[in-house]
Amino acid sequence: MDMLTKKRQRRYLTEKEQRWLQELVIFDESRDEKALHRLRLEIKKVRALVELAKVQSGKRAGVHFSGMKKMFREAGVIRDAGSQVRYLEERNLLSKEHKDEQTRSIRLAADAFAAHIHLYRKKGKKASRRLKTVMRTIHKGRIHRWYAREIIRTGILLGSSVDDLHEARKTIKSLLYVHKLLPVAITQLIRLNTEYLDRLQESIGQWHDAVVAIIARTEDNPAGKPAVYRECLEKEQAVRALAEDFHRKVHML
Repeated sequence: MDMLTKKRQRRYLTEKEQRWLQELVIFDESRDEKALHRLRLEIKKVRALVELAKVQSGKRAGVHFSGMKKMFREAGVIRDAGSQVRYLEERNLLSKEHKDEQTRSIRLAADAFAAHIHLYRKKGKKASRRLKTVMRTIHKGRIHRWYAREIIRTGILLGSSVDDLHEARKTIKSLLYVHKLLPVAITQLIRLNTEYLDRLQESIGQWHDAVVAIIARTEDNPAGKPAVYRECLEKEQAVRALAEDFHRKVHML
C-alpha cells in the first residue's frame, strides 16, 4: 500500500481516544501520576498525526486538535512537577519542608484537574470526532515530502541554541509516532533510522529533565549545585555528540 488511507487514520484516532479516555478514568479514581503520563503519550500520538494530516486538510486538523490542548497542558504541569521532585530528591537538593510543600501543591493541582475531567472528556471527544471528519487519504509523495521537511527542520533546531533542543525532541517524536502508523511500503521509501532517533530524543529528554529541575529549586543544598550543573553540561554534550552529522544518521544506510 503506497498511501495512508483515511480509514486507517480514523481507526487510529478511535484507538487513541479509547486509551486516553481510559487513562482519565484511572486518574480520576487513583490520582496515579503515571496515568497522566500515559494520557499525554496518547495525545502526543494524535498531535503527530494531526501534523501530517495538515498536508492534506490544511489548518482544519490543527483547529480541531485544539480541543485537547488544555487537558494535555494541565496534565503536563502535574507530571513535570512530580518529575522535578523526584530528580531533586535523588540528588539531595530538596529539603523535607520543600518536598512536603511541593507534594501538597501537586495534590491540589491533581484535584483541580480531576474536577475538570468531565469537561476534558467532553472537549476531547468532540475534538476526536471532528478530526475524523477532516482525515483524507495521503499518498506516499506527500508523506515523503513531509518527512523531508520535518527532518530539515529538526536538523536546524539541533544546530541552534540550547533553547531549541526541546522543540527538536518534539519533532523527532512526531516522526517516530507517525512512522509506526505508516504502511510498510512507505516506511521503506522513507528509510528512517528509528533506533537512532529514539536514542537522540531520549538523550534530549534526560538533559531537559535536569535543566527544568535545576530551574525549579536548588537552594536547599547549595553545595550540590555545581555537581548538578556539571550533569546538565554533560547531558547537553551527549546530545550534541549524538546530533552531530544528523542528516546522515537519520536515514538507514
